[in-house]
Parts: sequence; structure tokens; C-alpha cells
Amino acid sequence: MDKIKQYINDEPLKAMLFVALLLRLIAVVFAKGFGMFDDHFLIIESSQSWVDGADYNSWLPWNQGANPIPQGHSFFYTGIHYLLFLLMKYIGISNPDTKMYIIRLIHALYSLLIISLSYKITLKLSDKKSAVTVGWILTFAWFMPWLSVRNLVEIVSIPPLLASIWFIIRDNKQTFGKYFWAGFIGALAFSIRFQAILFIGGIGLVLLFLKPIKNAFIYGIGVLASILLIQGGIDLVIWHRPLAEFQSYVEYNLTHSGEYPNGPWYNYLLLLIGFFVPPYGLLLLAGFFKPKKSWMIMAIPTLIFLAFHSYFPNKQERFIFPILPMYLALGVMGWNALLQTKLNKPFWIKLTKVSWIFFLVVNFVVLGFITTSYYKRSRVEAMLYFYNKAPLKTIAIDGTNKNGSQLLPRFYSGDNNWKARFISIDKPSEYAKISPSDSIQYVLFFAQDNLKSRVQKIEDSLGPLQQVFVATPSTMDRLLQKMNPHNANDTIFIYATSKIKNIK
Repeated sequence: MDKIKQYINDEPLKAMLFVALLLRLIAVVFAKGFGMFDDHFLIIESSQSWVDGADYNSWLPWNQGANPIPQGHSFFYTGIHYLLFLLMKYIGISNPDTKMYIIRLIHALYSLLIISLSYKITLKLSDKKSAVTVGWILTFAWFMPWLSVRNLVEIVSIPPLLASIWFIIRDNKQTFGKYFWAGFIGALAFSIRFQAILFIGGIGLVLLFLKPIKNAFIYGIGVLASILLIQGGIDLVIWHRPLAEFQSYVEYNLTHSGEYPNGPWYNYLLLLIGFFVPPYGLLLLAGFFKPKKSWMIMAIPTLIFLAFHSYFPNKQERFIFPILPMYLALGVMGWNALLQTKLNKPFWIKLTKVSWIFFLVVNFVVLGFITTSYYKRSRVEAMLYFYNKAPLKTIAIDGTNKNGSQLLPRFYSGDNNWKARFISIDKPSEYAKISPSDSIQYVLFFAQDNLKSRVQKIEDSLGPLQQVFVATPSTMDRLLQKMNPHNANDTIFIYATSKIKNIK
């Protein structure tokens, strides 16, 4: 035990990365499914459909008809998945579950950069005590292993942003290459998540006030080169004009921002406090707003990003994820600095210790549950039922229960089901939408509410049905739905019609 403690003290970063890898490997195996719409339907469904000769979201201009319009989505990150799925197809990996194990593993390994870069940046800007605290929190914070294996552009964009800062502060060299590559790599985050331009612009703004001023322009050249080559280049090939998707993205958000979840300006501050469990979360907030001049290269971009999203009407929780490590580092450094100066009193020192212990207790109680939970299990398992079966042609979806039906992840049904027709029945009056001539193979019933009568209404049109599979939600799915009915994670009952041979 003493040797382990000594190793952790002597080699903290290696110890963090080892523990972080173990936690993330657990998430790779157990944290199946998807968290929300964006991390699956905008990435996995799109890229796999392209591999299979379809276009799930109709993003590609040649699938949109006479007047194609960019939909405001970057093809860079989705395109990387397209190449990964293309490679898997080439080497014979077809099982959707296996594909997602590989995808989660790649993301788990990539996410270790967040810990490594955050530790190094904090150590450079402050001291080992702060760096160790930041590194360990990012290693085992209750939300990090789970987020690390998700296909969320908000998380995937973090390493390039951190790398941009690290390239600038790691030494005192004033070379062209240093600032050019800092800008180039930082702008990769823009090609992953467009809002990252706020953070990148903040770094450039800070460099404008540092000598020599030419470094800011060199950084800007690197940013422009990256954006034009990657985001601009991809759009030039697909749309025959650079930055077409970004332009569409800006126009859409200016017009439709009010149609999404909103909240008070302090919404994200409350979220950040909650992520790190009060009262420790409150101490970090106090530290965040007490930065030193030498921390401006990270503080200004983080503050700009936070301020913009606090002002902008569309407030979804995931939007603030790209600055989580930066906010944490600034909060830890700032609070530790306060403890060494103005708050160097027994009360504040004891409060910090008690808050830290409470954070650890709550964190580790929640960590195991979050890291091993299967999200959206019923929807995923319902689609997995169809994998390796005869190609789907027509499916009816009965969502006349109190929560309605939810979008189904076709990816899990296999490579040959993208052209299947899904008929949704969300109101009792819509039962008239189906008829024997539709050649419906299966009917999926969401939730058990009035199931017997709903089955009877379908049988009145299609003949006898036979229950062939029941896809149940996970414990986490049930808990989330209980906490917020908006998280509709109902059981899905799959019935086969007479079109399937085993029905008499």
C-alpha cells in the first residue's frame, strides 16, 4: 500500500490515466445505448447509412431533390465515423453491438487527452496541488466516464481546445510554427462543433494584448488554414462552396433559437455548480471568478463561451460541456489561491475540506450507477431484435399510450433496413392509416397502457398478431423517466403479423 501511495505521489499523471482508463473501459462495456438525440441520430445513423448507400437524415445534396439546402451540420466528425464504419464493413464486422463497442473504445482512449492536457495546463499555470486536484476530478467525476464514451461533439471538441492552450503556454518560444499549429489544432474543434469558434476567438483576443502582437496574427492564420482546409474543403467538395454548412447553421439558429429549451441567464452557472456537487461546486464558482492575469489565456475564452451561451435563448445542458475542464481548472486554481491569501483562515480551510469530502462521497455513490447504465435500452434492444432477420419492409409503430412513440435507432437493426417504411400511429384516430395492403411485418407497441385493446384494434385491420419480443428499459431509464416524464423510456412490445412465417 505504501508503494502505491508513493507511486501516486511521484507519478500522479500516470496514476490518473491508469484509473481513468479502467473506468472508461467499464463504460465501454456497460454504458451501452445512447444518451440523447444528437449523440446517435446525428452521428451514428448518418454515417452508417452513408456506408450502406442510404442517407438517413437527407443531408447530402444529391438526395434532397431539385433545390438542395445545407442542413447546418459539420461533416467532419460524422465523416470520421463514416470512414470507421467503412473500414469495419471491409474487414467483415457487421454486428451493430460490436461496432459500438469499438466506437466507445476509440472515444475512451481519445478522452484521456482531456485529463493529460488539463493536468499539464494547470501545473504550468499554477502548482502541483491544483493540477493533481483537477486531474483526479476529471478522472473519476461521476459524469466523465459516461460522457467520455458518447458520440457528443461537445465532448469530442475539448482536446483540440486544450491542446491549443497547451501549445501556447508550454514554453517561451516565439516561433511561427508554435502559434500556427496552436491555431490550426484549436480550430479542429470548430470543425467538430461550430460554437468552439467562441473559445478559439477568445484565445486570439488574449494574444492581441500580449507581446509580440504578431503571434495573434500567426495564430489567426493557423485557425483560418484549419477551417478553410477541413470545414471549408469538405463543404467545397459536397456543396461546391466553402463553409456552406456553417452559414446554414448560423442562419438556422438566428431564426429558430427560441424554439428550443430556454431558461434564465444563470442556468449554466447552476448547472456547473451542480456538476461538482454543492457546497464544493460553489467554492469552484467563487474560484472561477478570481482569476490571475497569467491565467487569462484560458479564463477569457472560457468566460466568453459561458457568457454567450448564458445570453443565447437556446439553453441545452450539453452546450456547456466543452468548457467543463477549463472551468474546473480555473475554479480549483482560483479557490486555492484565495485560501493562500484572503481566505487563509481556519473556517475556510475546514469548509473546503468538508465540502471536498462530501463531493467525494456523493460522487462515488453516483459514479458506479452512471458508468454501468444502459441508456435508451428498450429502443436499442427493439431494433437489435431485427438484426440478422429478413430485411424489413414495413413496420407499424403504435404510440397511442400516454407518452407516445419515440424515434427508433435503425442502425441497430442491421445494414439492410434503411429503406424500411415506418408507419406511426400516435392517436386513436390514426388506426385508419394502416390496412392489409401495407404488407406490415411487425407492429411495435410503446408502453403497456391499454395494450390489450390497442392490439385488438390493430388485429381488426391486419389479422392475428403474435408477441415475439419485449424490449425493457434499464433501471436508469426508468429512474430518468420517473424524475422527468419527458424522458420517455417505455417498454416496447414487438408483435409479428401473418406476413411473418411463424404466425398461423
